[in-house]
Amino acid sequence: MINIRSWPRRALAALGAVVVSLAGTLVFMAPASADPSGFSINHEVRCLADGTYQIRWTVLAETPSTDATRYRFVKVEVYPPDSSIDPIAASPEGVFPHSLDKPVVGSQTLPGTTTYADLIVWVQWDDGYYETSGFSGGVPLDGRCGQPPTDPTATFQSRCDGTVLVDLANPPAGRTVDLVVKAFPVGFSRTVSLAPGKSVKGIVVPRGFDVLTVTVAGEREAFAVYSWVSDPGHCIVPDIRARSTCDEFVIAVSAPNVGWYLLVTFDPNHGPEQRRTIETGTTVDVSFPGVAGLAVTLRSDEFDPQISHLNGPYRWERPAGCADGRGGGLPVTGQPTGGVVAGAGLLLGVGTTLFVLARRRRIWFTV
Repeated sequence: MINIRSWPRRALAALGAVVVSLAGTLVFMAPASADPSGFSINHEVRCLADGTYQIRWTVLAETPSTDATRYRFVKVEVYPPDSSIDPIAASPEGVFPHSLDKPVVGSQTLPGTTTYADLIVWVQWDDGYYETSGFSGGVPLDGRCGQPPTDPTATFQSRCDGTVLVDLANPPAGRTVDLVVKAFPVGFSRTVSLAPGKSVKGIVVPRGFDVLTVTVAGEREAFAVYSWVSDPGHCIVPDIRARSTCDEFVIAVSAPNVGWYLLVTFDPNHGPEQRRTIETGTTVDVSFPGVAGLAVTLRSDEFDPQISHLNGPYRWERPAGCADGRGGGLPVTGQPTGGVVAGAGLLLGVGTTLFVLARRRRIWFTV
């Protein structure tokens, strides 16, 4: 047992009482309020063709900590102050027009040079409780709506072999810039100088990188960051075989067993096109009348675009021995005529010989 002298014991007791008193005061001073995480203000921003911003505000109350089911806006502030957000506005005392889980939506139109917009609302619940602070949904704007772009852009296309194509463009209203394309960790780097209004397309970044960045030379932050898409699509390589007969041209397409089907259009330069759905792991034959100069081109969004010969064109070639480019003459049926004539002659000679011998020697025989 620890023996504490009387005066320190009295001091510790007094200090403990003060702490407990302060804690109790703080507890009772903290008001019961709706959970801020259950009350949200969201926005969607669009730059319209007339050079103005249109902001769609959505206010949603979901899970208050009280038993309230409805609320009203006690006060609404809008920024810029000379604008409005219809129909979001304060409601009269005692009127609670808004309910839980039903969004309140309003629209705000601002000049294209605006750089910041905000909606702040103060709320009272139908159980009488007032929220002690407002809820805000501020949104920064670039102030360039309706103005020609001045910053360079980069677009990317993942390819089936793991590489990426990069297109760079510098708008006419921009300045001459050096753009640096880097891939990590493969160590690829390329710098392209672009004057205003110029572009470069088809920069091939090799496969195996984790992150691809495009930066204006001299700046630290990349204005475009990209990662290769694990399934870029358009990557099926079917087995395509064409055969020519005297009177038709047949193209056989076999879809690999990859778990989805092919939609293929067969487009001949003579006659109507044909479309086929080819299930995975199956083969479809498509035939066309064999005519001079016939060529068929195949089209499919699922073909790997890097294998250009998949599309053809596939050409009909007349086989040797076809008459007039169609058929092979009259069909040959039955036994060969020469063989039949030779066999008949042999039998006739044997019969004559036996007949002569029979008359001279009177040989009896039975046929």
